[in-house]
Amino acid sequence: MIPRPWQLQKTALIAALIAVALSGCARLQQTPVPPPMNARDADKALRHEHYMEAAQAYQRLAQQAHGQTRADLALKAADAFVRSGDLDAAGAELKKIKTPLAPSLAARRAVLQAEIAAASDQPARAFADADAASSLPHLKPRLLARIHRIKAQAALRLGHTQVAVRELIERESLLVSPRRLAANEHALWHALALMSNRRLRVLRSQGATSGLRAWADLALRVRRYPPQSRRLRQTISAWQVRHPQYPLGRPFLKMLGGSRPRPTALRSIAVLLPLSSPFAVAAQAVEAGFVDMSEVRPLPGNPHIIIYDIGSNGADANHYYKEAIARGAEFVVGPLGTAAVDDVTEHTHFRVPTLLLGLAPGAFAHDNSAVPIYQFSLARTLEAHQAANRAYLDNHRRAAILYPDTAWGKSMKHAFAKRWRHLGGLVTAETSYTPGLTNYAVPVQNLLNITQSHERDARLQRILGMPLAFTARRRQDVGFVFLVADAPDGRLIKPQLNYNHADTLPVYSTSTIFTGRADPVYDRDLDGIKFGDMPWMLVANGRTGRLRKILPHARQYEFTPLARLYAFGADAYGLIGQLSRLSLGGGGRYDGLTGQLSLKRSGVIHRQLVWARFAHGVPQLTDTFLSYRGLFAKKPPAIAIPGAASPMPTYPAIPIASP
Repeated sequence: MIPRPWQLQKTALIAALIAVALSGCARLQQTPVPPPMNARDADKALRHEHYMEAAQAYQRLAQQAHGQTRADLALKAADAFVRSGDLDAAGAELKKIKTPLAPSLAARRAVLQAEIAAASDQPARAFADADAASSLPHLKPRLLARIHRIKAQAALRLGHTQVAVRELIERESLLVSPRRLAANEHALWHALALMSNRRLRVLRSQGATSGLRAWADLALRVRRYPPQSRRLRQTISAWQVRHPQYPLGRPFLKMLGGSRPRPTALRSIAVLLPLSSPFAVAAQAVEAGFVDMSEVRPLPGNPHIIIYDIGSNGADANHYYKEAIARGAEFVVGPLGTAAVDDVTEHTHFRVPTLLLGLAPGAFAHDNSAVPIYQFSLARTLEAHQAANRAYLDNHRRAAILYPDTAWGKSMKHAFAKRWRHLGGLVTAETSYTPGLTNYAVPVQNLLNITQSHERDARLQRILGMPLAFTARRRQDVGFVFLVADAPDGRLIKPQLNYNHADTLPVYSTSTIFTGRADPVYDRDLDGIKFGDMPWMLVANGRTGRLRKILPHARQYEFTPLARLYAFGADAYGLIGQLSRLSLGGGGRYDGLTGQLSLKRSGVIHRQLVWARFAHGVPQLTDTFLSYRGLFAKKPPAIAIPGAASPMPTYPAIPIASP
C-alpha cells in the first residue's frame, strides 16, 4: 500500500518532534568525562594523600602495561588502596600479579602483605611478614625504613615494647624527611614511657646495641628532673655530648626541655563534656563509653579520669580547658560540640596533648604547637566523602543526588558533590525534597526526568491530536543515586525509585538511613540501599564482638539511637594509647568500634567504615576482606531492657563557676 503525501508528512513530523523531545537527553549522555590521570598525576595525588584517585590511576595504567612495568604499577595501586583503607581492593590488586617478580618488586609485595595484615588487626602476622621481607636482598633504605615501622607498630600492638624500641631506633638512621623523623622520635619516646625504670636500667647496661643503651640512658636522665628545669636542660646537653652519633631534632629537644610531661605513664586525663546542656543525653552516652573502656582496657598506669561539665555555653569551653590544665591534667579529651571546639581552638594555647571531639574550623590555628592536637569526629559530611569513594571504587562515574531541603541536607549534598567531582565523577542531576512527607513521587520523578517524559508525551499528543502508546522513560545519564535521608524518609523514597523505573539503579547512603536496630518489617522498603556505618553497628565478631560482651553498659545502649555515641566515647579512650603509634603513618590502624582508625598529617582521625546492603529488611555486610561476621546474621533482641546493665559509675563533675 502506497502511503499518501499527508501520511508521509505526518510521519516525518512525528519523527522530528520525537527527535527534538529527546535531544535534551542525548546532550546529557554526551557529557565528556575528565581525561584519566597519567603516571605523574598519580604520583602527585599520592604525595597529597589523595589515595583513592592515585589507586584508580595506577590501576588503569597497569591495565595498559606489560611485564615488570605492569607489576610495578599494580603494586603502587595496592599501596594506595592500603593507605586509603580499602583492604579488599588492595588484596585483589596483589592477586592480579601473576608475573614472576624482580627482587625489588618481590620485596615491595612482601611489605604490602605485611601492611595489609597490620591494617587487618593481625599484628603477629604483620611482624612475621615484615621480618621475612627484611631478609630479601638489595632493599632500598626507604623500603627498609617501612619494614622497621611495620615491625614497631606490630610489636607495640603485641605488647613487646623493647622490640618496638629497637625497631624504631634502627629506623631512625634511615629517615631523611624531618616530618618522619619527628614522628619516629615521638613514637620512640612514647614506647620508652611504657617501660619501668628497672627495665630501662637493664637496657642501659646490657642493651644489644649502642642505640638502645643511649636511648635508655636519655629516658632515665629525663625522669630524674622536673619539667622546664635548668637541671633537665643540662642533663640533655650532657647526654648529647656523650652520644654525638644520635642528634635529636630541635622540636624533640624542645619537647624534652619541658613543653610536655616527662616520659611516664599518664596520671590524669581530663574529659570536657556538655553534661548540663540540651545535649546532655548524648554527652552522657559519650561519657559512659569513655569510662567503660577505661575499666576494661585501662591505659598503662590506669590514669585518673576527671570529667568536667562545660555546660551549654560553648564560649565557656576555653575556661574549663585552662582549669583542667591548672589541676594537673596531662591529656585532655574534648570539648564535645562545635561551638566549644571553636572556642578552644581560637583562644587556647595548648600545653598538653589534646584529642578534640570535633573538627576545628578551617586551617587549624595551632598547627605549630609544640604538643600534638588531634581531631576525632562523627561528622556526617565525612561519611558523605566515603560514600563518594565507595561509589567510585564500584566503577560508577555519573551521580544523581536526592537530598532534604534543610541545612543538614544541603551540607551533605555539597560534601558529596565536592568529593565526587574531586575524584573525577560527574553530578548529572540533583533534586531536593521536603522531609516528613507521605509521598515523594514528585521529587523522585524530577530527579529521574520522569516529569519531563510525561510532558513530552502530552505535548506530542496535543500537536498530533491523537493518543499515543506511551511508557515513561527515566534519564539514562545516571549511574547511581546518592540518597541523603533518615530511615522514615528512605522507606518512602526507595519504593518510589523502584516504581519510576530506577529499581536497577544502585543507591548509596550514609549511616542515617539505618536506625541501628534490625526492623525487617519496615526496613524491607530499604532493600538494595548500600550504606557505610561503624563496626559497632554492624559487626558481631572480632574485637568488636569481644568488647560488646564485656563493656559494662554495652547492652544498655545497644540498638538505640545513642549506640554510636557510646562507641565514640569508647574509642576516644582507646585512641589515647595509640596516637604515637598511629603518627608513624603508613598502614598503622587502630581497630576501633567506630571504624578502622588512622591518623592524617593534619591530626584528623580518619574513620574507615564498613559497608552493608539492606536485604530482606536487614543490613548484610558487603565487605569481605576482613573476617567480619554480620551482627544481624541472627535476629537480635527486639530492644534493650532499661536497667539491665549495672548502674553507671559516678564521676562527679568538678563544679567550676563560669567566667
